Amino acid sequence: MVLSIGEILVDIFDDGDKQTAFPGGAPFNLACNIAHFDGDAAFYGAVGKDKYGDFLREFAGKSHVELKLDILEDRHTTEAIVTLERGERSFRFNRDNGADYALKPESLKAFDLSKAKIIHIGSLMLSYPEGREFFVKAVRYIRANTKAKISFDVNYRDDIFSSEEEAKGIFLSALREADIIKFTEEELRLLSGQEDLDIAIKSLLIPGQVAFVTLGKEGSLFYGNGTKIHAGTKPLKPLDTTGAGDAFYSYVLYELDRGLDLHDEKAIKRALERANFVGGYATQKKGAIGVVPSIKEIDEAF
Repeated sequence: MVLSIGEILVDIFDDGDKQTAFPGGAPFNLACNIAHFDGDAAFYGAVGKDKYGDFLREFAGKSHVELKLDILEDRHTTEAIVTLERGERSFRFNRDNGADYALKPESLKAFDLSKAKIIHIGSLMLSYPEGREFFVKAVRYIRANTKAKISFDVNYRDDIFSSEEEAKGIFLSALREADIIKFTEEELRLLSGQEDLDIAIKSLLIPGQVAFVTLGKEGSLFYGNGTKIHAGTKPLKPLDTTGAGDAFYSYVLYELDRGLDLHDEKAIKRALERANFVGGYATQKKGAIGVVPSIKEIDEAF
């Protein structure tokens, strides 16, 4: 099982005169995608007691994901206002007094962690002190109660931190707690201060960690166990890149949950190629959930 923890929110697409709401939040996207692959997925997050919270609860209840949603009367459901230009998206968050980062360590007791092979923790919570406190307590609880690997996606948003330096310090601390890390190439350069990706990864990873790096149209990389593996991808003209990285990484974690051997270079490259396909496929539809292919479609593509 992959248990994903963190933000669940609404992506509100602003098309000028019209606004359309979709379910979102990187950790929730990831859990829904894994379930779509017929994987074993669980999710923990929080919403407000409001119309968007009701919308997300109804959607999540039909997602085939094992679910624990805290409903907070004194918080509002977090909103991400998404604008698109030539398929590329920009975000503006409405999350002051938001529910997404008001998480409770005791809520993790709702899950049978003995079933969890991977526990993924989202990053948006780290922009608020209470979210950082939850992160520390959650990691402590996970380490004490399970042998699951901890996964972390940097998913850096510069507009939710007071400064780049603050964000770098917070992320560098969080990275040390993870076993499996996902970066974009831009995030890798930002956090390391290095332009060369090989040098950058060496400066950030500690023994025992592995990393997956997305390169956009150039594909993706795996680093770990003294190995570097690159896999290319077929370039596509994107309709909407929202959730493409989540789509890629959800397939990676799906494969890891199914037993992907991280010492088998051939198997890793195959998984990267398929994850690249999943990420590209997701850019052909609007939104971040319900945009990934089925396992049958993935198999047919290869």
